[in-house]
Amino acid sequence: MSENRMEAIHKLLYPKSIAIVGASNNTEKTGGRLMSYLLKHHYPYNVYPVNPKEKEIQGYNCYQTIHDLPLGVDVALVVLPVQTIFTVMEECAAKGIKVLVIFTSGFAEVGKEGESLQIELVRKARELGLYICGPNAIGVVNTTHNFFGSFSMAMETPTIPQEGKISFITQSGAIGGGLTSRVWSEGIGVHTFISSGNEADLDTSDYISFLAEDQNTEVICVYLEGIRNGKKFIDSLKKAYEKKKPVIIYKNGRTALGKKSVQSHTGSLAGDFEIYEAVFKQFGVISVQQLEEMFEVAKALVTIKNVEGKNVGVISTSGGACTIIADSCIQQGLNVLPFSEQTQAILNDRLPSYGVVQNPFDTTANVINDPKLFHLSMETLIKDPEIDSIVLMLTTVGEPIASIIAEDIIDLSKQSDKPIIITWLISESLAANAFSLLRQNRIPIFSTPERGITVLKYISDYYLNRNLLVKRKGASNE
Repeated sequence: MSENRMEAIHKLLYPKSIAIVGASNNTEKTGGRLMSYLLKHHYPYNVYPVNPKEKEIQGYNCYQTIHDLPLGVDVALVVLPVQTIFTVMEECAAKGIKVLVIFTSGFAEVGKEGESLQIELVRKARELGLYICGPNAIGVVNTTHNFFGSFSMAMETPTIPQEGKISFITQSGAIGGGLTSRVWSEGIGVHTFISSGNEADLDTSDYISFLAEDQNTEVICVYLEGIRNGKKFIDSLKKAYEKKKPVIIYKNGRTALGKKSVQSHTGSLAGDFEIYEAVFKQFGVISVQQLEEMFEVAKALVTIKNVEGKNVGVISTSGGACTIIADSCIQQGLNVLPFSEQTQAILNDRLPSYGVVQNPFDTTANVINDPKLFHLSMETLIKDPEIDSIVLMLTTVGEPIASIIAEDIIDLSKQSDKPIIITWLISESLAANAFSLLRQNRIPIFSTPERGITVLKYISDYYLNRNLLVKRKGASNE
């Protein structure tokens, strides 16, 4: 990707000044809602509303035309009818505004006439030296920059984490906004949200390439409908892989009917799912099968930085849960092997006489009377070199014992890089402080054992494949 495109995306995601072309005092309108969200979330830099009918918009001096704007505007957020877009582009170029987010619909997603308009849009952008996010986009967010340049209802989320290491590119604004609002509500830090729209100009490949070098991004999530340039897409995936930035993709349009729906939605070419899967496998992409899995895997990857093997040690407060986890692990191709003699001996010394030391390990209900048993069990499995990852299954453990166990988990996780997956069945209201402590320390919690094991499978495959490629590369260089 060219340096100019990289610079354009940097301005898009980290703007130091913004013009809203089509701003409004009416927050029921897109231009009004967009303005209100920027102000609500305390964007710290200059905001310039443009509307020839207003002198002041939401407390800010309003500019009658783009020509009246001061110099040095980084990004124009354009919320105007399709027939005005080409004039707006010319006026922005004349004012030195090189990056536009075009929210307007009526382009390739509406058929052949719209496709022709979109081709002209790109031609005009190249002629004027402009870069476009969209059209048919719902906006861009960077929480670390306090930039909420979107009209999505997700901006209404009561508590949005300011810090986060997950970036999200979505080719569906509605689905992307809905998912983002949910993960924000769960306290998951998605710091960059890009609704790419029709991708007439800047596209998913460009965004992946930029985020691969973005110091605030550790994991890249993509809701993908289709691509137009296969080589460019592969190059971006390769770059992210080399930079050790995991890319998680949910690809839709997997059936004939689904591919037809993609074309009518954004004008993208869906392509054969099998081809996408082959590319994903070759370049280390985590291809999730369920939409909800994308951020489940992402939140775990923010914490888990390596997996050495497939041997899983399981600790639970329920015998039934032990069975569920054992079944789930085997079904996912993970190993639940007997504990080493040393591990068995340590656990036998602490477990009541009616307990049985085996993997999965049931602490029995005695953990309520002896919460330190959980700490000892975890510590023992962490020190066991034959165990590659640990799954903790808490069922109905509530406060105050829940917080004691949470603090032990946090303490031990800081002493080891061994992956720890936590599944907790109890209502969060009964262990609220424990859940809060874990999230504050970026330790993911999964609501069911199956979900936790599925995530562990995705992550194990990613790291084991990456480690294998590194070894092969090292051997070939000798």
